[in-house]
Amino acid sequence: MSPAHSVVVDLSFLNPQALSRRSWLLRLPLLRELGSRAASWNSLWVETFELVTPQRPEVCEKLLDDALPRWPVPNERWIAGYVWRGGFTIYRLTVWRNSFRAMGTGELSSDRGMTHVHFRVGSNRLGIYALALLSVLFVLAGLAMLAGVLRGGAPVPFAMIGIVLMALPIAMFVAGGRSLRRDGRRSEEADRLLEIVADLIGAESGSSAI
Repeated sequence: MSPAHSVVVDLSFLNPQALSRRSWLLRLPLLRELGSRAASWNSLWVETFELVTPQRPEVCEKLLDDALPRWPVPNERWIAGYVWRGGFTIYRLTVWRNSFRAMGTGELSSDRGMTHVHFRVGSNRLGIYALALLSVLFVLAGLAMLAGVLRGGAPVPFAMIGIVLMALPIAMFVAGGRSLRRDGRRSEEADRLLEIVADLIGAESGSSAI
C-alpha cells in the first residue's frame, strides 16, 4: 500500500479517560442529570472547562508528553498520564489513589491561531463502567436471594445478604465522589489539575461550566 493511501487507525479510545457527559451511561434517563450535578457523593459528576493557549496543538502534545510519565512513578509534580494525537489524560499520584479517583481528559482543537483545550474532570470511565456492570450483577443476585427467602426455599439470613449486595454498589458510588471547593461549584481536584495543565502548556482559562 502506498504512503498516500495508508490508513491510520485511531486507538485513543483505549487510553484511560475521564467519564464524559456524552457517554452512553450518562445518556440514560435516570443518570443524565447526575452528569452535571455538583455533589461530593456523586461519582458520575463531570466538570467541563476550556483553556486557551497560543501554542500549536502539536507543541501542546509534545509539552504534555514530556511532562507526563506513562507509568505511575514518583516525579517532581507527582502526576502521570497519557498523550495521543489531539488529546491527553492526566491524573495525580497519591498514596490513596483508587480506580474511581477523578482524572482530567483534554481534547485539543485549533481556531484562529489559538489552541483550545476542551478539558473535563471526572471519574475514570473504565472504573465507572465496571461499577455499573457490578451493580447490575449485585442487584440481580440480591433480588434472587430475596425471592428465594419469600418462596421459603432459602433461610432468612439470605434476605439480609441480598439487601447488603444491593446496597454495596450505592456505597461504592458514593465513595467515588470528590471534595468540593467552599463555593460548591467546582471540585478541589479540578482546581489542581487545571493549574498543572495550564502551567505545562502556558494556557489561560476560557470558559467553564459545572
